[in-house]
Amino acid sequence: MPSAPKPAATGRFRPRILVVALAIVVGFAGCLALAFVLLNPQPVTPRGPVPASFAPMSTVARTYVEAAKHHDCGMTRALTTSNTWAWCDDPRLISYKLLSRTGDDGECMAYMITITASSDGSMDAGTEPWSLCFRQTKAGWRLWDQGQG
Repeated sequence: MPSAPKPAATGRFRPRILVVALAIVVGFAGCLALAFVLLNPQPVTPRGPVPASFAPMSTVARTYVEAAKHHDCGMTRALTTSNTWAWCDDPRLISYKLLSRTGDDGECMAYMITITASSDGSMDAGTEPWSLCFRQTKAGWRLWDQGQG
């Protein structure tokens, strides 16, 4: 005798599928949160007050090299334009000595610096001449360019 057809599924609860689906959703959300944190780091704030907009260039230059020496990345970033990189911790600035104010317009400061080697190999450890050149902005004097010599 032929058997009777089985009744259609009536929406029977399947907990295993629900648990797997929930784990996938939670895992995906966690990956998105981690990616957001890694791609959008919080800004580093200066450890002390940023020189006022009316502060003389020599004050801003001194604040900048002191911040670089003490690895105050927030301060060096606050005092640097987008034209150059903000000195932070690679290479590490061990010491500096101001030599003179230079440049055709007097807006550069010449130093003798002692540094560690950079991690990318672009700068060797040792002592060398270094110049920091500043420009007047609405926020005050800011680092515009830097380099050897």
